[in-house]
Amino acid sequence: MEQKVNVINPLELLNTVGQEVESVFAVKGKNVVDFMPIDKLRAKVKFSEREIAKLCKILGLDNELATFIRNYQEDYAREKKKAAISFKVSKKAFTKLKNILPLLRNEFTQGRDRLDDILDFFDVDSENEIFATSNNYAALFRRQNNVKVDPVNLYAWLRRGELDFKRMNLPEYNESALKNWIASGVWKHQIESSEYFHSLPSVLEAFGVALVFVPFLPKTVYGCVRWFEGKPLIQVSDRNRDLATCWFTLFHELGHVLLHRNEDILEGQLNESKAKLSKTEKEANKFANQYLFNGDHLRKAVFDRKRKGEPMTADKLSDEFNVDSIFAAYWLLKAQYQPTFQRRISIDFLSQY
Repeated sequence: MEQKVNVINPLELLNTVGQEVESVFAVKGKNVVDFMPIDKLRAKVKFSEREIAKLCKILGLDNELATFIRNYQEDYAREKKKAAISFKVSKKAFTKLKNILPLLRNEFTQGRDRLDDILDFFDVDSENEIFATSNNYAALFRRQNNVKVDPVNLYAWLRRGELDFKRMNLPEYNESALKNWIASGVWKHQIESSEYFHSLPSVLEAFGVALVFVPFLPKTVYGCVRWFEGKPLIQVSDRNRDLATCWFTLFHELGHVLLHRNEDILEGQLNESKAKLSKTEKEANKFANQYLFNGDHLRKAVFDRKRKGEPMTADKLSDEFNVDSIFAAYWLLKAQYQPTFQRRISIDFLSQY
């Protein structure tokens, strides 16, 4: 199968003057090669007056055909200039949008080119609509974060979550059932299993919670919570490709779901210094810290001991604070304490696409 081009030159969709003449010949039942070889004819974008006269003579037509050819030539010349401008604009737009192609997940394939597929993904008619809407999302992001964002990447990342949410048949949101699952700790036995983490969307679905994993795009988010029809949509990215980070992101977002109902929150940073955090972020961090790290003592100990130059290992911290060793390593990495030697479990979301 021929690979779809990124952007079709609109001029390729327009018949040349020669192709139009060929069509006239076909309608009249005349042999076009009486005039010139077909390849050369189809390439013609302008005929001389002498050639037009010859065409009219061959077909037995005079003023009518001559007027048609002259008018079509003028139209083609104008369209050629417009097509060149349009092609340049579309190629520039595709350059800005091409990073989101993996999020289309081979679901949007009916466009005439890959740019058209991207427009179908966003359900818009033009690239300008994408850029305008992406700026709105970026404005919301900037109000909540102090880091740079790529508006298009953010819009695409959020769009993927919405599309997945819409195809789910979720029951009503059951807050009590969600709380009971979290409190039960059944998930604690699977902390180091990326396969189990990948299975969590089906677990949370039973509580009316949509959990969607979307591959990370540069300058976007760790995760987010949005509410649709009274039901929470949690999106988690595989930023850093680290299972412990994904666990923290998930529980941070669960904290928002339970503590900040109906608030849309985009996470551009996690575990920043408390001075930089809003009240809601501090509360979500506290929630995640409590369930994953048994409070904030592990974090404080890691940074304090690094400052004092005391040696540490993830295994010893794990035993001391009764947390999984990858969570101890998580804080050692945050503190940049011997990062090369810390154990990480890799996870990615692109492979599920």
